[in-house]
Amino acid sequence: MDLNNKGENMRSLIMGFRAFSNPIVLKKLGLLSIVLFAVTACASKGTNSNLSASSNVSTAPNFIVVLTDDLGWSSLSVSMDKNYPKAKSDYHKTPNIDAIIEGGLRFSSGYAAAPVCSPTRYSIQFGKSPARLKRTRGLGKNHADHNQVGIPQVLKAINKSYRAAHIGKWHIDKDPSAYGYDVHDGITKNKAGDFDNNNTQWHGYSDDDPKRVNSLTKRAVEFMRDSVEQQQPFFLQISHYAVHSNIVYSDTSFAEVGKREKGTLHKNQGYAAMLEDMDLSIGSLLEAYSELDLAKNTYIIFLSDNGGMPVLPMRVNRGRPYQAGLNEPLLRGKWDLTEGGIRVPFAITGPSIKPGGQSDTPVMSYDILPTIADLAGSLKGLPEDLDGVSFKPLFDDNKADLDRPFDGLVFHYPHYNRVGMNEPHSAIRHENYKLIHFPASDRNLLFDLAKDPGERVDLSKKMPKKVDSLNLKLSTYLTSVDAELPEDAGSWKRIGRNGKVRTRFFKRYYQSDNY
Repeated sequence: MDLNNKGENMRSLIMGFRAFSNPIVLKKLGLLSIVLFAVTACASKGTNSNLSASSNVSTAPNFIVVLTDDLGWSSLSVSMDKNYPKAKSDYHKTPNIDAIIEGGLRFSSGYAAAPVCSPTRYSIQFGKSPARLKRTRGLGKNHADHNQVGIPQVLKAINKSYRAAHIGKWHIDKDPSAYGYDVHDGITKNKAGDFDNNNTQWHGYSDDDPKRVNSLTKRAVEFMRDSVEQQQPFFLQISHYAVHSNIVYSDTSFAEVGKREKGTLHKNQGYAAMLEDMDLSIGSLLEAYSELDLAKNTYIIFLSDNGGMPVLPMRVNRGRPYQAGLNEPLLRGKWDLTEGGIRVPFAITGPSIKPGGQSDTPVMSYDILPTIADLAGSLKGLPEDLDGVSFKPLFDDNKADLDRPFDGLVFHYPHYNRVGMNEPHSAIRHENYKLIHFPASDRNLLFDLAKDPGERVDLSKKMPKKVDSLNLKLSTYLTSVDAELPEDAGSWKRIGRNGKVRTRFFKRYYQSDNY
């Protein structure tokens, strides 16, 4: 099915989903952790002059955010970058997700704000960086100020008729109702989606409702139907527990995956089946989307909360170079600020977006809130300290520059973590250059992502002035938001031995760790 020839609007795309969603085909598909973001077409025609509530229900856009968990940039059966057509799975099959990506605008440099889940979820809801929010890890003491303005509150200020639902994994330490959600599951975390923090999480087993994909989707569809029947615009975020461990799958998908040859990059049958189960549930959601005739006023955004697992099962790695990683051609994965840990599948489809498009302009998970506000009718009245900006300009010009309040994208992970890099590090992307700074050892790595997205060649020795300028930008931003210091993190003494521990990652570039 070539979605690039299916026409200019979302209705034809959804008819493609219908084809995927017949009972026979769906049994062969899988469920992937994904984020869908829906907005109505008419919102793109203009913006209101202020953020005061209105009652214009008929023209208000809908929003569906379907967020996936630990989904790698190259884990799909379609590439997220047309310039690298082979940057996709050689084993996984994700036709419903692929159709979303090919039916709209894909972001080849789409980023999660953090290499772990909870900080990114904060960034989506509040439009701010984890460094600013002081939530840079999912474990340990939470220093975040929860007195924030969330997406539903922004929408209801624009139009009081909005309904809002969050279904699935929340992983924010305050109840969703505090931010305007009318329907929600409460403060849910990994446990609610089948997670055991021991080695059994990698063994794999079957379940009739693997990772709750079927029940989550059923409730999401019910909310969509209720909203349509009540003639109210809605915001829906469905946050999948998949493809985070435990590895759980349906017997049907496991059997179907077992019929095909394993790949060189991807070969875990249970994980592939879990992913296909999620893709199947997304197909069911899109079938309802089509039946409810939402294409005429709904956009869809798709993304993951962080990069995929670097290897399966998880290993105590301490930054050692992997011989082969699951996010190839990107380097490493979850827990690290290399591209494999933060660059994620990210796309948007909708009635005002031409299918088959690609933008190489970097976008971030914290851009979702202001983009929703823009599409809903107004950017006035948003919190003044947002890091995010609307990426709506990319719909008409996929090379447009986004006018950010800070000139660069900053990532901050001030923690030791033995299953990852195992040294605190921060990163900044400015234009095509990316600097990774290790403050405990005062070391740097510099990459030209336009030429080297896999971060294979360190340019820090050849371009010391660029290193200095990016380090200045990075430190300026972190100081301005009073970001958490490595010395303040719980891992500084216990794992880092007061900053003496060094990552073994530099052996990828130099024979000595002490460079």
